[in-house]
Amino acid sequence: MDSLERQHNSAADSEELLLLQKQQALLLTDQLAGKHLQQQLRPQTPWQAQGLTFEHCVVPALYLTGDSLDYFELPDGRILLYLADVAGSGTAAALISMLLKSIVRSYSFTAGLAEEITPASMLTYLNQRLLTYDSDRHITLICMIINTQENTLQWSAAGHLPSPILYSAGHAEFLAGQGQPVGMFEQVSYVDEQLQLPQAFSLSLFSDGIFDVQPQDSLVGSEAALPALISAAQGEYAQIVQRLGLANCSNMPDDIAMLVLSRNLA
Repeated sequence: MDSLERQHNSAADSEELLLLQKQQALLLTDQLAGKHLQQQLRPQTPWQAQGLTFEHCVVPALYLTGDSLDYFELPDGRILLYLADVAGSGTAAALISMLLKSIVRSYSFTAGLAEEITPASMLTYLNQRLLTYDSDRHITLICMIINTQENTLQWSAAGHLPSPILYSAGHAEFLAGQGQPVGMFEQVSYVDEQLQLPQAFSLSLFSDGIFDVQPQDSLVGSEAALPALISAAQGEYAQIVQRLGLANCSNMPDDIAMLVLSRNLA
């Protein structure tokens, strides 16, 4: 009887193992399909418009990512861009990041026909919309609008780290800006910042996963080291990728996203 019982248990264990392997294979297939969809939804890189070059890379911690970015021309000819980081990771964060893209695009091409959108008005609208979903997921992000006719950069921040870094004439510095993440609180206000753009510059945006590839021991130290790294790379996308080792990243603890826009660097 003991022998028969052991055989029975062994067969049951084998069936359970086979079922588990099938479930894992299906899950992996779904994850890879989701990863491909996210890649397809991202904007072209590099993308050139109105004398500007936009380049980006996204490194998921596993397959799906809650980091999101986009850039496109508004109906009035200005260019909007954002980089966002959804709280958490995995499928839920990935779905919210795709919802974010849909909301931003929809608002840009509906409200944008009737009024002049600003980064702060976009963040305010996003906050209102996300609260209606009751998703329990907040988002940090930087939203920017470039007017090449007036040569201005306008931006607003929603609790995002690190801050954007502007490089010009051999010098890199953080752009100021504070604000609460979107999707957390109802009574939130956002502020538009603005500056005149240099004729030659680059602007680098990162998600906080970038801190995981830096050698510094603290978040503060990692953030403080970024402008020097950008300066050493002369603001160039390829050099920044190389110095941060982003081309060879894998199995990171957090998603990583980077967006660099530039003009007349050569």
